[in-house]
Amino acid sequence: MNELSRRGFLKSSAGAAALVISISVNPTVLAADVDNSGNVSSCLRFTEDGEIFICVPIPDMGQGTITAAAQIIADELDLDLASANIEMMSMQGHAGSDGRIEEGPMPQGAGGSLSIMTMWGPLRQAAAYAHDLFIYAAAAKWEVPESRLTTANGMVIDKKGKREIAYKDLVALTRGGDRANVPSQAKPKARKDYKRIGKDQGNVHARAIVTGEPIFGIDAEVDGMLHAAIRRCPHLNGSLVSYNRDEILAMPGVRHVVEMKRMPEDLKRPRNIAAGVGVVADTYWQARKAADAVKAVWDGSISQNDGSEQMKERMLDFIENGTSAESDRMEGGDVDAAMANADKVVEATYYHPHWAHTCIEPHGCIADVKEDKAEIWLSHQSITESANAVIDITGLPPSAVKANVYRAGTGFGRKYSGDFVIEACILSREAKAPVKVTWSREDEIEQDYPNPSGAYRMRAALDNDGKLTGWHVKIGADGWLRNAAKEPPIGLIDDYRGEWGFIENNVTRGAWRGPQHNTAAWVIHGFLNEVAHAAGKDPLDFLLELYSRKEAQKLETWPYPLLEYSRFRDMLKQVAKDAKYGRKMPKGWGQGIAIYHTFSGTCAHVVDVEMVGESDYRVHKVTSVIDCGLAVNPLGIRAQVEGGINDGLCAAKYGDLHFEAGVPVTNNFDTYRKMRINEAPAKINVRIMDFGDEDPRGTGEVALPPLIPALTNAIFAASGKRIRTLPISKNL
Repeated sequence: MNELSRRGFLKSSAGAAALVISISVNPTVLAADVDNSGNVSSCLRFTEDGEIFICVPIPDMGQGTITAAAQIIADELDLDLASANIEMMSMQGHAGSDGRIEEGPMPQGAGGSLSIMTMWGPLRQAAAYAHDLFIYAAAAKWEVPESRLTTANGMVIDKKGKREIAYKDLVALTRGGDRANVPSQAKPKARKDYKRIGKDQGNVHARAIVTGEPIFGIDAEVDGMLHAAIRRCPHLNGSLVSYNRDEILAMPGVRHVVEMKRMPEDLKRPRNIAAGVGVVADTYWQARKAADAVKAVWDGSISQNDGSEQMKERMLDFIENGTSAESDRMEGGDVDAAMANADKVVEATYYHPHWAHTCIEPHGCIADVKEDKAEIWLSHQSITESANAVIDITGLPPSAVKANVYRAGTGFGRKYSGDFVIEACILSREAKAPVKVTWSREDEIEQDYPNPSGAYRMRAALDNDGKLTGWHVKIGADGWLRNAAKEPPIGLIDDYRGEWGFIENNVTRGAWRGPQHNTAAWVIHGFLNEVAHAAGKDPLDFLLELYSRKEAQKLETWPYPLLEYSRFRDMLKQVAKDAKYGRKMPKGWGQGIAIYHTFSGTCAHVVDVEMVGESDYRVHKVTSVIDCGLAVNPLGIRAQVEGGINDGLCAAKYGDLHFEAGVPVTNNFDTYRKMRINEAPAKINVRIMDFGDEDPRGTGEVALPPLIPALTNAIFAASGKRIRTLPISKNL
């Protein structure tokens, strides 16, 4: 996984001339100089001994970026993936004016369902450039026109001359001449010529994953490293008063005991790292036992009033009485008049608690911090931001920092943070040795940056034809959950008001798969379902009419996409057809439907539910359609939809990070319940819609948001019970 510096790469390539190609809109053959990161910014490397390296620029946390990136390059190059080595690309960033690293030719972080969209153009362009270089070299070697040559399986073929030559035998010829020294004018393939893109491609690391090869950050080891565990302040916000340092230092294997100051020390500012006691030992088990033996006195008084019920009451108070110091609104028309003139007004209050991330792979990082340089090994969602965390704590220049980023065992937004990197750097600097910090499951949940909690006051006006004429949303949340107050049906009707208020507490919140959308979809489409029933209409018919009012709408929420409602209508009709929506169901069964646009993709679901007694249910089937633009790897897309479905089912039924007096008390899987395998749907059918796009759209976070309202709508259809408060397990 580790990338070589350019000097190291050139040295290791002595006697085996290499073709090294950059990634950018205008890729070139890389020169043999060193940029300020000291890294090879290569997308592709070819050696004369036949080695081919595909370098993936964006980390993979299960969303399939490594496989899709390799698939894109292989298609452009007519290359057999089995013949290539696939690895993470080195950091391409450069030093910014603030001393931190700025992104290079393309972002190197995974988030916002942007990975494939971001890589699509530059990867194809770089691969097309390499393809042209090989054609050019072969044409020169054979003294024939380039137009009569083609490629297949890593070879240039002259069908007329009945001959072929492998790329490896052309490497030396590609590095000279005019073509190699000018920006690329190569044109990637047209969609009609794709051979691998659009076809199912298995995960290129599947065998390594299932056989336990050490390809994840938590598996990393370096020579001479020590192990560390940290006993952190259990309060949402607090400080260390005292602890039994001498007793801990005397325990077997313990090398160092380090008091970890909260960062920043000002408790009024958001937490970067918690106050704690770091124990560095010869083995992880010795470090963990010693950390567990820490007898600390904590001052958590600042967060004593942040119990889950207390925080909920403050949010509910805002939506009823408007008592937030920080609030804002957007509105159009006259919503008060719409409500006053309505034939019927529908009202409801929704609420959801905090959700923990519970990444499969708990956080961890190896850091080796010296006076003049630092290196880290870890799973992280951003190569650039992991390195910046080192710069922030060490003050080293970008050229002195190296980040080795591995495949992550899920991230969900949490592994974009730098806290576990900073901790490792602090302890390595203190120990004057490489130190591996490994978080326990309790650490991972107690110190989480959870999904925000929020309360929503919903009002809708209907005319005497049952059409929606007014829409009013008021939100009180401990994060800026604006989406539910800014998205359709706002903009599809003339009279609306969206309000939101920030409710202060000591929870350090963060991104959670489909940030904002993950709950906004439930609130909007759960309530739209209520409004449809109040209007005496089938929810599908109600949605089709709503999405027929405009052909397109530009959203005012990031990333400000243009919603094309003809696609929405086609998707709703298709998912209804595939699910046989509206068919007569047995008693105690029901179907729910919902559609939602998240970031740059759209997904619709129909959920089939059977009630089990009065307070439980069984999801038998989920039928889905997704619009993700051009489908690069349909197998990976279906996997992402299936993952989003199961994540959504789990969060909706059980997600509840519960706090008592500012302390997370649901801190492992015995108390923070996860969905069991027997609760997963027996059938999931996924259809990938094809609207003729030339480019991919978002996928990774798209399926989860509409799943939750489809589920709660199905529960209503099956039982007549409305779910307006999550988790379902406590409110059915």
